[in-house]
Amino acid sequence: MGINPSALDLPSYSVTSVLNELIPDTLPHTRFGASQDSGRLSVKNPAPSSTRIVQETSSRVGDVDVLSTADLEVLALALDLKNDGMSPVVVSDDYAIQNVSETLGMEHASLATFGITQKFDWIYYCPACFRKYTIRDAGQQCRICGTRLKRKVARKEKATRKVGRSREGQADSSN
Repeated sequence: MGINPSALDLPSYSVTSVLNELIPDTLPHTRFGASQDSGRLSVKNPAPSSTRIVQETSSRVGDVDVLSTADLEVLALALDLKNDGMSPVVVSDDYAIQNVSETLGMEHASLATFGITQKFDWIYYCPACFRKYTIRDAGQQCRICGTRLKRKVARKEKATRKVGRSREGQADSSN
């Protein structure tokens, strides 16, 4: 959505893969680079241990198949910041990112949407023969009839870590 880290009064962090997802010569790309150059945005790589925890958590809740590398790295960096005693707010309108943030006990905020109100655990199933599959089978076909698997909510609970819609000046970790 093009959050402007230069306008924030709080430290802002991101990962290189977010910059790689931005289209060159666009306002978000320019803002990212200018914020980084001015020192208002720190670009860091997450620790492998945090990346592993985020991958395991997103697999457990069924969101790993819909998260990009940048998404996983932003979540892992936020986990690093949390482990360093900070209170990161993951800023993203992506519901899967918010869902994993919620599961990891990290605050999250959105820019253009209202964000999640419930945390979901997903299950994969065959829409033709209704056989259930594990998360490891995401993106696969049914072993019985060959139909591509879909996902549906297996369990849901109220989201508690949401900090509301982000206003510039409230966020310190962004996607």
